[in-house]
Amino acid sequence: MAKEMKFEEQMKKLQQIVDKMEQNDIDLDESIALYEEGLKLSKTLKKQLDKFEEKIGELNKNEE
Repeated sequence: MAKEMKFEEQMKKLQQIVDKMEQNDIDLDESIALYEEGLKLSKTLKKQLDKFEEKIGELNKNEE
């Protein structure tokens, strides 16, 4: 990946992976590859969400 995808782009990609896997018309190798990609994306998204929550917490503290 030359440039990092935005949070929303990553969410869209993850949803595309889920949709494709739910179609049940892909072979096992592709399913495993998609699962692995989805798992990586979900971990990245979780880390980003944690950072966002931390930033919001800091902003709220500064407002008090």
